Amino acid sequence: MRASVIWWSALSGAVLGLFVDATLIGVALVFSTALSVRAYPRWAVFVGAAVLAAVFLGMTALGYLEGRLKTV
Repeated sequence: MRASVIWWSALSGAVLGLFVDATLIGVALVFSTALSVRAYPRWAVFVGAAVLAAVFLGMTALGYLEGRLKTV
């Protein structure tokens, strides 16, 4: 039971992270088309991917910690 609560909380955090990532991608697309039509430099693409991965992993970790608090 305890492990189930922890993993379901981690899963809900991961889903929330995907929602936040989708929102960030949408905002980036709106601003990129509004500002210019040229492509981003390679380093900016890598930084953006790292930020999206960090958001996803961070939300998953927060969900996991929330599950740990629920089981105490």
